Amino acid sequence: MTEHARQVCPKTGAYLRPYFESLVARAVADANQARMPLTLLWVDADETQEGNDAYGREAMDAALSALVDELGAELDGRGPIGRMEGDAFAVSLYAVAPYMGERMAEGLRRRLAARTFRSPSGDFHLTVSVGVAGLRPGEPYGNLLDAAEATCGRAKQAGRDRVVTR
Repeated sequence: MTEHARQVCPKTGAYLRPYFESLVARAVADANQARMPLTLLWVDADETQEGNDAYGREAMDAALSALVDELGAELDGRGPIGRMEGDAFAVSLYAVAPYMGERMAEGLRRRLAARTFRSPSGDFHLTVSVGVAGLRPGEPYGNLLDAAEATCGRAKQAGRDRVVTR
């Protein structure tokens, strides 16, 4: 197994959290030094436990893999994607202002909501809640990650299937 393969989630192709966080830490240091914008998206698939129960784990795993593919297509290689926990992913967008990150997140949200996933138990849709947080001057990477996750939590509390910006 290569070093790269050890850093990647085999089911989704996203970076595993420890490696992704090291990339974010570097990006934050670089952005603070260069006074460049850095935006973090926290993307959480909505109601995946219900989806597992209704459509099966295999179908939901395929949907999460497709989420990463759609995220990659929407971002067009602008930043690394990390799998933060079971159904939550994050993206680090160097030199991208929060309003642009919000636009990208909204594009992803719309793309996923319009896509139909198939399973032996029936067709389904996957929605996401997204938190967008821009780096504040001097802010440590852990605070930026926490802010993006908390903002995503606000999107879920507001009814899911939406984008909220800090």
